[in-house]
Amino acid sequence: MHNRNKQKPHRNNAHTKSITLNEDGFHGIFDRYYATLCLFACRYVEDAEASADIVQDSFAKLWQIRQDFAYEHQVKAFLYTAVRNKALNELEHSKVKHEYTQRLSVKKADSFFHDAVVEEETYRILHGAIDCLPGQMRNIMHLALEGKKNAEIASELGVSVETVHTLKKAAYKKLRLLLKDYYYVLLFLLGT
Repeated sequence: MHNRNKQKPHRNNAHTKSITLNEDGFHGIFDRYYATLCLFACRYVEDAEASADIVQDSFAKLWQIRQDFAYEHQVKAFLYTAVRNKALNELEHSKVKHEYTQRLSVKKADSFFHDAVVEEETYRILHGAIDCLPGQMRNIMHLALEGKKNAEIASELGVSVETVHTLKKAAYKKLRLLLKDYYYVLLFLLGT
């Protein structure tokens, strides 16, 4: 006769193995998983030293919350998840740091300084000249510098598109005369 209630022998594997994370148990887990977790972290950060730091931080966190774990598979899942999350955080931090360093080096460059000075001086000179134009021409040129099309300017000022076109043309002529003394200065600023 076949006995239905016969139980299979229980295998004591890592999945169902209960653990006590006292100092000895912790050292055992550390010895079993440290090297593997370092390799795992290195697949993310591609830096052996950073990987070792990530794994050590994860083990430190495990030690702090060791009483939360009853089975080795829980510890293993925690460690892999902690290492992955710390590695991803490290990558994000490295990316931000790298982008900041690049922006900083661009801003430290003499060309950035020169370009910023040229841009600000050109802006100041041009706006000073535009401010000398008669009212409607001045308004049209300020709106044009904001990137607005003739139709948008006409609509905003309540005039025809043809009026905007005519006043713009007249404004350019006046600006050429107003800026003629700055031609060489602008050429120098823009050319060096």
